[in-house]
Amino acid sequence: MSAVSEKMGFELPQRMRGLQPTLIRQFFERALPESINFGLGEPDLPTPEFLRNEAARVTLEEQNGYTSHPGIPALRDKIAKQYPHLELPRTGVVVTCGSQEAMTAAFLCTVDVGDEVLLPDPSFPAYDACVRISQGEPIYYRMPAEKDFAFDIDEFRARITPKTKAAVVISPSNPTGKILTEQNFRDIAETLEGTGIWLISDEIYSDLYFNERPHSASEFYDHTIIVSGLSKSLSMTGWRLGWAACKDADLINAIQVLHGFLTVCTSTITQKASLIAWTDEAEAAKEHARSVYRERGRFLVDLFEREMGLHATSPEGAFYTMLDVRSIGDDLDVAEKCLQNRVVTVPGVAFGNEAKGFLRISFCNTEERMAEGVARMKHALK
Repeated sequence: MSAVSEKMGFELPQRMRGLQPTLIRQFFERALPESINFGLGEPDLPTPEFLRNEAARVTLEEQNGYTSHPGIPALRDKIAKQYPHLELPRTGVVVTCGSQEAMTAAFLCTVDVGDEVLLPDPSFPAYDACVRISQGEPIYYRMPAEKDFAFDIDEFRARITPKTKAAVVISPSNPTGKILTEQNFRDIAETLEGTGIWLISDEIYSDLYFNERPHSASEFYDHTIIVSGLSKSLSMTGWRLGWAACKDADLINAIQVLHGFLTVCTSTITQKASLIAWTDEAEAAKEHARSVYRERGRFLVDLFEREMGLHATSPEGAFYTMLDVRSIGDDLDVAEKCLQNRVVTVPGVAFGNEAKGFLRISFCNTEERMAEGVARMKHALK
């Protein structure tokens, strides 16, 4: 082969090398027919009817061309008012195609080649991938399994170096369902104060809590980029409505510029319909979702203990529990046995070394389906 021919062969750029679909997706794609899904983090509750009706009305009655890059002004105003402590202007919010785009843009606009980014272990695997795409280096701080994955400020503080550019907190957490306390955030803010380190706060599950409403990291640390959206709280995953919010005008402007080149704008129909996501009717729908997931979480944790003698963490928010299978075997092997018995789970190692020996279990199922899923797991693992 000539040198010219060799140059014509496709070669991935450095930032893309080694990136693979997550284990979450790999297990889901291999699911057998009629499997019970404890894997994907997607609400099974339907999108509220009032939102679907409004989207239909907007589609039929209105012209739906491009919006401005950062989104409909009225929608940005509503989002900004969610964070009264920041006194955000409209320009402090960019409406994105789900929180995933907001998260990716936050990294691309803060991280440079060789910068270190602190990530919780365990955490949603997209964070690792997005840091690498940004050509940064992921550095993990442990959320210790022996403490049921609670935040540990000593672990966090110990990972900071002169190369640290950003840190991520996720509350409520995917995958553990844990919520950071006010004291946790105060400790983080005290640790980061004066360092210039950006704090990226993933708050996509902030409306799904089972006791007190979670705090936002931005209440305690000004150098915070909020990543959030409506996907989980109102069962709008496929609608792709998220946002980034930040007090720093230069940073949020950079996110706006990048967003414009990536997507132009978020779906106009989705944006218009989402204007009613802050009404009393929407708040009632969110409260209903909290109630449903709270009861399901308790039911499932008790079921694992009663039927299988296995400990599962008590979820504080989101819709996940971490099931301890270390007494049975390797989490990859256990997840594989479950998969072959038509139950989709996610091995803990998908989220980091700290979760090895656990399975992340989603309770986005009816109690009847969950009971059947646990029965299948018991049969597969006996």
